[in-house]
Amino acid sequence: MPFGPLVAAPTPAGGWVRAIREALGMSLQTFSTRMGLTSRSTALQIEQAEVEGSITVKRLRAAADALGCDVAIVFVPRIPLTQMTEERAREKAEERVKRVGHSMVMESQGVYGSRLDEIVERTTREILSRGDSRLWD
Repeated sequence: MPFGPLVAAPTPAGGWVRAIREALGMSLQTFSTRMGLTSRSTALQIEQAEVEGSITVKRLRAAADALGCDVAIVFVPRIPLTQMTEERAREKAEERVKRVGHSMVMESQGVYGSRLDEIVERTTREILSRGDSRLWD
């Protein structure tokens, strides 16, 4: 499922809770009552906590429920996961080839240029085909 459009939507300055509440035309008192709170100041604190990023997921879900909404918390990769994995496998392959290459140079058996690139590419494919869980170590 593509989440790019979600990331592109800027967070309202007063936070989503306040933006939705105001878009619904709901007063702070009504919102407070719908959340089962005894004071408007607590509802205001909830809105402020969301803006500050200190609200708990539990409290955010309760606020969303009071507004007739659901909360969706998603991790949105900055780049495709396959690309991320391939880049990491290439880094690991380069590290491995560099270690082995250093030993080979010491033994006057160094590999350079396009041959080195081929070895890195082959090693990268091997790492990816194994699905090695140590990829991120």
